[in-house]
Amino acid sequence: MPSATIKTVNVVEIPPVSSELLLVHERPERLSGGSPEQLLNHAVRYGEYCQKLEKQISGWQTWYKKGRLKND
Repeated sequence: MPSATIKTVNVVEIPPVSSELLLVHERPERLSGGSPEQLLNHAVRYGEYCQKLEKQISGWQTWYKKGRLKND
């Protein structure tokens, strides 16, 4: 019987994921009309929502780059 050949398999390490990257951000409710003050308040809330998403996407991109650099 032939002897078994042992093969080494490289295992890719995935960097840990920050819990902030896994958050689900609530999109502000749509306005069905409103005064200028209501529109401005909505714009502020929507802007904050967009900034949270932008920060989260940036975090995922950084996480991905760290993993790529470590394994390239």
